[in-house]
Amino acid sequence: MTQMTQPEMTQQEKMLAFSGVMLVLFLSSLNMTVVGTALPRIIAELGGLNLYTWAFTGYTLASTVSTPIYGKLSDIYGRKGILLFGIVLFALSSTLGGFSQNMGELILFRTLQGLGGGALMSMAFASIADIFTPLERGKYQGLNGAVFGISSVVGPLVGGFLTDHLSWRWVFFVNLPFALLAFGFIWRFLKSSAPRQKAQVDYLGAALLILFTVPLLLALTWGGNTYAWGSWQTLSLFAFSVVMLLVFIWWQGRAPSPILQLSLFKNKTFTISNIAGFMGLAGMYSAILYLPLFMQGVKGVSAANSGLVLSPMMLGLVITSTLAGFAVSRTGRYKPFILGGLGIMALALLYGTTLSPHTTTLTVTLLMVVLGLGIGPTNSLFTIAVQSTTPRENLGMATSANQFFRSMGSTIGAALFGAIQSADLHKVMDQLPEQASKLPEKLASAVMNPNLLSNPEALAKVEPLVVSVVGQQGFDAILHTMRSALSQAVDHVFLLAALFAGIGFIVSAGLPDLRLTREVKAPTKVAGSGND
Repeated sequence: MTQMTQPEMTQQEKMLAFSGVMLVLFLSSLNMTVVGTALPRIIAELGGLNLYTWAFTGYTLASTVSTPIYGKLSDIYGRKGILLFGIVLFALSSTLGGFSQNMGELILFRTLQGLGGGALMSMAFASIADIFTPLERGKYQGLNGAVFGISSVVGPLVGGFLTDHLSWRWVFFVNLPFALLAFGFIWRFLKSSAPRQKAQVDYLGAALLILFTVPLLLALTWGGNTYAWGSWQTLSLFAFSVVMLLVFIWWQGRAPSPILQLSLFKNKTFTISNIAGFMGLAGMYSAILYLPLFMQGVKGVSAANSGLVLSPMMLGLVITSTLAGFAVSRTGRYKPFILGGLGIMALALLYGTTLSPHTTTLTVTLLMVVLGLGIGPTNSLFTIAVQSTTPRENLGMATSANQFFRSMGSTIGAALFGAIQSADLHKVMDQLPEQASKLPEKLASAVMNPNLLSNPEALAKVEPLVVSVVGQQGFDAILHTMRSALSQAVDHVFLLAALFAGIGFIVSAGLPDLRLTREVKAPTKVAGSGND
């Protein structure tokens, strides 16, 4: 099989190509947060509240499923063509999304956006390995991680501003100038690799991967919400997904040019990095999902400031992602920084189990900063670890596999955390004070809805109605109980998240302590990589 060869680049060409890659990553990661702020306004105009979650689910499904497929295609045809295709598809679907006339159209265009986003996210990280030597990659992957953190803070602010001052449609149109700029940089400065002459596209493997991933993600998304976890719908999706996974694994061992080469798992560094990355991102999503919920529902932070809730965590993430990347490029070692990050992350999440209605905002802010400091190194260094022991001809496949496992970790983690929260909040019925029994059935149902705590406007409407029945003291007692129950649910989520991060730390201790070099050299036998 003919291997791809990478053209030599000057330092200036490298930096210009990297600028294009950073624009691509900013474009895809900004989209993940900017749309969420505008969705309530979108629902109000287009209707279709029952389809609300599909605006996210469609994008996530398409992005997650397509990532490994793009990785394999990039190993055959080169990263540049896949990146340009992803930018065009992303920009086109963004434009169409801005012109949506109903929720059905919006979901369709968001799904197409996800197909484009899958190419952008996976190729942004894989292209770093084409541009820079192994020793240089730490610095630039760290900067990529910082871009992700910055866009996570900027996204909600941009989304809120555009929605309030222009129209929700501009959260889609705003992607166009970034897409055009990224396309220009990638087209002009990223070098093309010579394609493999004899490689084949594994269409059956791609179909099996889709048939495994889509039902699994749907089961995790719908379970406990649309359908009960024990319902035939949820269990059937899980069962079908397991069968397709087994068939996918069987076929990948026999396919002439597989989507995911199973021999990569003989590489100790590859396997450990994927397991630990899965665990680490699952833990990270507990903070992304539940720290804002705690601040709004328990501490009473206004919804208008919700976009700033995660800013302290992202500040810590940007600092250590950048510093750890530069340190790796200086020392050539990534394992100590991975272990340090996961250790700090696990301890911070463990401390998060002490949150209560009496916890001060300053304490929560400090927790967010420390948590971000822990997340930062792991955000990019697992990619470096995978790339450092993978042959060049499989770099796209290996990098995309790492992104795939991390994405699955966030999805599965979010589903488990949601199940824990839901189970805890259902117990609130037994904890409510005696005054709650005096409320009319309809009003009692409204009061016991946990969403009420994070909706100040709805809470303000309900309060006088409850006060008229049980008095101000009775309302305060009910509200305190509800907030305590939500706080307890968040504590339990953080306990599981700390367990995830702890497992990631223990698994990462088994990483071979390799030292990166400036030589662009990869082992010829994957089975022996990283096992010395």
